[in-house]
Amino acid sequence: MRKEKESRQRPRSMVNWPVTIKTSHRTISAETRDVSPGGAFIYCDRPMTPKQFFFLSLHIHSSTVSLSCMAESVWSTHGGMGVRFDYENPEQGHLLAKFIQDV
Repeated sequence: MRKEKESRQRPRSMVNWPVTIKTSHRTISAETRDVSPGGAFIYCDRPMTPKQFFFLSLHIHSSTVSLSCMAESVWSTHGGMGVRFDYENPEQGHLLAKFIQDV
């Protein structure tokens, strides 16, 4: 049996951090299941279809920090979606990496 090659550029950390997703039509409360500085799997009842952009706020449990950025839905299933973060400032990714290391 052939094993598929992992397409992620960075390893994911298992976390359950609350997330708020905002679009022009709705606001969704969801939760991460895993995260890396480049993206996350978000567990939610009504995931976005692939290639949709939205505003995302990631509420980091271990602190009062909330990371906000644009994100894109890369894939979706009935239980959630994989997203890619689109940072306005690269420092946001470095900040997220620091919090992931502390998990």
